[in-house]
Amino acid sequence: MFPFLIGAGETVQVDLSSFVTKLTSSISPTDILTVLGSVVGVGMAFFLMWLGVRKAISAFTSAVRSGKIRL
Repeated sequence: MFPFLIGAGETVQVDLSSFVTKLTSSISPTDILTVLGSVVGVGMAFFLMWLGVRKAISAFTSAVRSGKIRL
């Protein structure tokens, strides 16, 4: 039960127990670990792509400046 103020001194009690019960029964620890694993995998892919783009940009700019291609 969470009281909320509605105007001048009036409160309303909100019962969230049914919502919490339905939420905990529909989500399992396996679901949470699956989502976390997916987020970590996608994050690693974006991080490695970011490093690759930085490497390609620096290689291109150094090649333009010096006239030589280095890896």
